[in-house]
Amino acid sequence: MDKEQYIKFSDAQIGSTINRPVLVSAIEENTARNGNKFVRVTLKDGFTEVTAMMFDTSEESLASLGIRQDTIADAEISVSEYQGSKSFKIVQIRPTADSTLTVNDFTKLPPVDLNLMYTEICSLIESSANDYDGKYTPLSDLTLKILTKYKDSFMTSSAAITMHHNLRGGLLYHSYRMVKAADALCGVYTNLDRELLLCGTALHDIGKVWEYKTSISGDAEFTASGVLLGHLYMGASLIKGFASDGNYNKEKVQLLIHMILSHHGTQEWGTVSCPAIPEAFVLHYIDNIDAKMYMCEEHYEKLDLGEITEKKPFGLDNRLYKPNY
Repeated sequence: MDKEQYIKFSDAQIGSTINRPVLVSAIEENTARNGNKFVRVTLKDGFTEVTAMMFDTSEESLASLGIRQDTIADAEISVSEYQGSKSFKIVQIRPTADSTLTVNDFTKLPPVDLNLMYTEICSLIESSANDYDGKYTPLSDLTLKILTKYKDSFMTSSAAITMHHNLRGGLLYHSYRMVKAADALCGVYTNLDRELLLCGTALHDIGKVWEYKTSISGDAEFTASGVLLGHLYMGASLIKGFASDGNYNKEKVQLLIHMILSHHGTQEWGTVSCPAIPEAFVLHYIDNIDAKMYMCEEHYEKLDLGEITEKKPFGLDNRLYKPNY
């Protein structure tokens, strides 16, 4: 499907009605005060997603039309204004008659090719190898073994349920930009251990491949392991297990595990341990920077030049302004 041939949700004008194929990614049934059923339907257009209302209907009635989660449908959607924001209402919806459409047509992906990002991460890590004159197996070897074993999950997992990089391949995209940023900072702060920093950055969120279950369309939900253990613990345990049968510098492995456990920075943000080495500080700050940059990019896509967000975006400390040039 040529995504550009249809009006994007973000470009839809208030007062207009759009007709286009969509992916139904979620359906939530509710009951109004008058006792009538209505549903909130999450729709994807391949670039973003919106929640559209459909009144006087139920999840069962939609199912009778063939509309369920992950259904590709042709929809007529009216766009209005509610409390200063766009509001979407489904007028009609039916399973699409276009047999050539697939879920991938409606799945938002990172702007950089997945294979290219994975290859570049591995190349940078390999270039950082330090065997201490043959005394130890490089820490980069440990990292590459982990990334190779869990390549498929690492490349397709979301990095979050909401907030930032919450898309298929989001974990890879987040890690890719952070590894590149870490490598660049090593050229400025030359006392940093480049191998330790690049390995820690590449693996900082590896536990998310078990923390989240990511659907083919990029939606993520918590797993039981994610709720009970969390990605910091699972990532640290993974590294400890892989390092147990290798000739790695034990202190360096311990520092790598420390970086995983401390990258949230403060106990308020759920860290196990606060950063205690320069590489851990750098990891924490570039993690925060990349998350904030992604939030800015997402909101900029919805703003015209010179516009300000209607309210302070969740995760940011101020309303966001898009420069008028």
